[in-house]
Amino acid sequence: MTSASRATGDGRHVNKMRRSLGTLCGLLAPFVVALLVWVVAAPRSELVSVGGGRGVRFPDSGADGGSQLLMLVILLGFASICGALVLWSRHVELRRPAGVPVLALLPGFACALAAVGAPWIADLLASPPRDVPFGEVVAQAPTAGALFFDGMLYGTSGPSWEWFPPGSGWLLWGAMIAMFTVAALAHFSRWPDLVAAESRTDR
Repeated sequence: MTSASRATGDGRHVNKMRRSLGTLCGLLAPFVVALLVWVVAAPRSELVSVGGGRGVRFPDSGADGGSQLLMLVILLGFASICGALVLWSRHVELRRPAGVPVLALLPGFACALAAVGAPWIADLLASPPRDVPFGEVVAQAPTAGALFFDGMLYGTSGPSWEWFPPGSGWLLWGAMIAMFTVAALAHFSRWPDLVAAESRTDR
């Protein structure tokens, strides 16, 4: 009897581990795909090589940086929606008001992690060679900086956000998109706990 119950407990533990691993892969996979699409499809800033791994940037290539940031914002927003859908479908116990912070923060953390690692991945996969001959035009790897809490949005006279940890703006963006997704799912859901909580709120 003891061995049978122990085997049952071990089986449940293995199933929980498999389910957690599947959830982790399902949560991170959209962000990996978004980063790969961004590295391939984002506009590149071009420069003229002067040798020695250096170059002179074209005057009109500064607009590419804003386009790169905007494209990453859109792609990671869609990835946050996918992450919220994965959590909603795989973990029924989170479909209640107490599970909303988890449904919002986990895609937010994944979004922040992807944004912080995006320049490194772009340098790894799309960085131009350093031995380009003099006069050749090369395209730099895409890059993206902070979101929301950055001097680029407010200028030099704006508030200082240095005391925020790196990736805070991306965390806020991913959590906000995931929160909207959860709100839409809860609105159209027929889950009893959500319906009961909504009816108690309306009273």
